[in-house]
Amino acid sequence: VIPFDASARHAVQLVARLDAMLRDADLRAEELDEIYVSAGPGSFTGLRVGITVARTLAQAAPHLRCVAVPTAQAVAENARDLPWQRLGVVFDSKDDLVYAVQFARRDGRIVPAAEPVVCTVAEFFAATPRPLTLTGEGLGYHDLRGDGVTLLDVSLHLPTPEGVWRVGHRLAAEGQFTEYHHLLPLYTRHPEAVRLWEQRHGPNA
Repeated sequence: VIPFDASARHAVQLVARLDAMLRDADLRAEELDEIYVSAGPGSFTGLRVGITVARTLAQAAPHLRCVAVPTAQAVAENARDLPWQRLGVVFDSKDDLVYAVQFARRDGRIVPAAEPVVCTVAEFFAATPRPLTLTGEGLGYHDLRGDGVTLLDVSLHLPTPEGVWRVGHRLAAEGQFTEYHHLLPLYTRHPEAVRLWEQRHGPNA
């Protein structure tokens, strides 16, 4: 785990910290076999930085295989030791919308139980059975309290390096690799500049 100074930009620190980590482990980038990167949803800049570094490493080491880890799955791993029947991971999607993914336990693993949705909180609750346990940074932006709903502690709302590794390792074991030139960030919605362009010129412009 590489610590970062929250007051500084990760783009400035990331490459230098990765280089230091490899040197401490007496490794070179060419000796790595796999890289797991949190692919989103997340901040526009943060995702771009992480994806760009992963792609650059893969270009430098052609045998290096990439796994794009859905951030919601990494967040769900925070609840792996807790009792729950149905888990939801919720992100803020702006304009009173949420990006939500439901998870279930299957063969000792936490796996998606439905496709991600972008909707209002009311629509999400109407379509999701109870009991329901919720986590994710969206809990800090939306009122998700309700009958049969348990909200996890704020310490469990964000992805961790361990969660990214757990999901990435599982996906790698299943052969779910992504060619580096196909490695792209997953956003809850198009960036605002793209949405404004589509409003003015149409989605196919």
